[in-house]
Amino acid sequence: MVKEKKLKINPRCIAGTMQAAVTNRGHLIPCCWLDDKNNLNHPIMKSLLKVSKISEVDDIEQIVFTKEWIEFNKNLKERNFDKILPTCKHQCQVREDRDKIKKEIFFDSKTGKMVWKNIRWKRYY
Repeated sequence: MVKEKKLKINPRCIAGTMQAAVTNRGHLIPCCWLDDKNNLNHPIMKSLLKVSKISEVDDIEQIVFTKEWIEFNKNLKERNFDKILPTCKHQCQVREDRDKIKKEIFFDSKTGKMVWKNIRWKRYY
């Protein structure tokens, strides 16, 4: 990963290019990339999860306007790297030329064999 002094991020959840997600446990989370054991056990996520149980609110706005979610978004906007999840730094970093890659592999649904592969450089922001 790029050193944080030089790291530039463009948070997709704030930019509107990534939608919030719901875990299979019924919690609203900022995006689907955060729904794994390491992220969910991170102190920043634990703070969000405490106020993000959908069945405990009448409206999603009650979740996203909690102080925890407001602070999460504030830290992303202000680039407070010590208060941003590692996955956010990785997935939402502004990529340099040769770091922008998109891989597409298609498989035949009947045989399971690869039928087409495309690797190309692409902008993700």
